[in-house]
Amino acid sequence: MGRQAVILCGGFGTRLSHVVSDVPKPMAPVKNIPFLEYIVKQLQGQGFDDFVFLTGYKSEIIENYFKNLKNAKFIKEETALGTGGAILNAFASLNGDFYVINGDTFFDIDFSLLEDFGNGKSCTVALRYSNDVERYGFVDIDDNFHVTDFIEKGKLPQNRIDGFINGGIYYITKSCLNSFVKSFNGQFISLETEIFPQFIKDDELFGLPVGGCFIDIGIPDDYYKAQTLIPDWIAKEAKPALFIDKDGTLIENTEYPHGKDFKIIESTVEIVKQHFDKNYYVVMVTNQAGIAKDKFSFEQMYEGFEGIKDFYKSKRVEFDDIEFCPYHKDGIIKEYSYDSILRKPNSGMILKACEKLKIDLKNSLMVGDNTEIDNIKLPYLKCEILTEKERSFV
Repeated sequence: MGRQAVILCGGFGTRLSHVVSDVPKPMAPVKNIPFLEYIVKQLQGQGFDDFVFLTGYKSEIIENYFKNLKNAKFIKEETALGTGGAILNAFASLNGDFYVINGDTFFDIDFSLLEDFGNGKSCTVALRYSNDVERYGFVDIDDNFHVTDFIEKGKLPQNRIDGFINGGIYYITKSCLNSFVKSFNGQFISLETEIFPQFIKDDELFGLPVGGCFIDIGIPDDYYKAQTLIPDWIAKEAKPALFIDKDGTLIENTEYPHGKDFKIIESTVEIVKQHFDKNYYVVMVTNQAGIAKDKFSFEQMYEGFEGIKDFYKSKRVEFDDIEFCPYHKDGIIKEYSYDSILRKPNSGMILKACEKLKIDLKNSLMVGDNTEIDNIKLPYLKCEILTEKERSFV
């Protein structure tokens, strides 16, 4: 049996109405193809073969377009029911477990990651990294990936610079909705603000950080951006990545190394070259607290990056991306004296790279030298810590 997608596509698209006014928002054209078709094709490519479209405004446009889609159902809400109400209204058509997907959001994730983690759990939310939590709000999770709180937009704590946001994809076990459907009388109910808070109280809501191209076409600027972003992304090849630490792994870990005065670690060269030759992306991920602590400048940091890249070019290896975290809560440069989920062992840098490169996270590898820092907080990412004996210098 394949996977079931329950697609929320009943909104009015008010903020987009002066740009696209004659179709429901999910049917807004992207390079002359309805946005919703990109989502359906993405899902079909990952084994989805059962589709439930929860429609509302101009539902006949969606129904006519997808009328020949195998195993498709269309359930229209006659009055606005909210995200939770629309799902409860379709309860009889839901499988034992299913995915809820926003019809106006493209988030190209590996659904098997969510499924492997969420198996046996009531509900798992796909989370993504964002440094724009003022726009979206953010989701707090603990070390076991339990969701502890949804922080509304505009209420960012002063000591935070970024966060995980709701990616608009949920993996749900149908039975966890039983109590809600029993009391549901066709009234408006929000999944995010009414059902999820109860799940949190019952310790039944989880959040899994995942990476991939993300765009919400709810505002005109992002809709215009989608015209090139989505077609370009679809054309890319998904490949695993070697995520590699810098200080202590690529180069000798002197105190706050920067600039071109560094020593390459010879054994790591072989690791990087082997993965590059196997067609892995190569991505450097490095904590750079020296910026926040005023130990070196951005110019000196970039000079070091270029020196490492030049050395590896001489070995016929190219870095596909470099991600760094300049933040540290004990910094003396005010602009960078924050907690950040970019900082390892948090997963921010990994997820940022996944929005630039089409990365197969399930088969990727993180290599570092520090057990506390380089074991990234992602349950699906393999991490390998090099011992001192495994490292030598040239």
